[in-house]
Amino acid sequence: MPAHAAPRAGRVGRRGLPRRVRALLAGGLVLGVGATATLAAWVDSENAAGSFTATVFDTEASVNGTTYADYPTAPGATIAFDTSGMSAGSVRYGLLSVRTKTNSVAGSLTIQAATVTNGTTDTAPLLGDALRYRVVRSATCTAAAFTGTPTWVVGGATDVRALNTGQNASTTVALAAATTTAPGAATPLCFEVTLPTGASNGLQGKSATAVWTVTSTSAQ
Repeated sequence: MPAHAAPRAGRVGRRGLPRRVRALLAGGLVLGVGATATLAAWVDSENAAGSFTATVFDTEASVNGTTYADYPTAPGATIAFDTSGMSAGSVRYGLLSVRTKTNSVAGSLTIQAATVTNGTTDTAPLLGDALRYRVVRSATCTAAAFTGTPTWVVGGATDVRALNTGQNASTTVALAAATTTAPGAATPLCFEVTLPTGASNGLQGKSATAVWTVTSTSAQ
């Protein structure tokens, strides 16, 4: 073999690398470009909670301003009116006090129209139809409570109402909130019931019972 024809290890390209090596590197570059990488997302959480409780609204009543109890059903407590017979022009006074119980929130009360029951054998005229009443806020329940400028709850200075009417529409009667250790301050209500002058002679010997419902509503 001529000296100039001696075999070579491989042809060298223009950049000094064998063609096969360059082809492999090129393939490697293609694989590298086509590969993708995925990273897991980091996750973290925060939590918050809220706790809630309901208020308490509860009332009780007294007919003597001292001893209080619940009277949820009719006829309830008996107001201490003078029970002697009434003649035309007679007036009777009776106290009812309402307050919130321990732990209760504040509120307000409304005197509803009375439910009137006449004597079972009575015929017209009926005593329950003839009686009239008024109510003021006063712990002293006498005629004096209705003089001057009292806080009117039912009726007014010249407004004496039938038993089947309720509290003045424009009047709000507040109930004080209680504390965790004591009931709220009492709201005293003085009732005045009158058999008007000039009442019918036909009312003699007749009877009637009035039951008032006092509805209380919480302020919160």
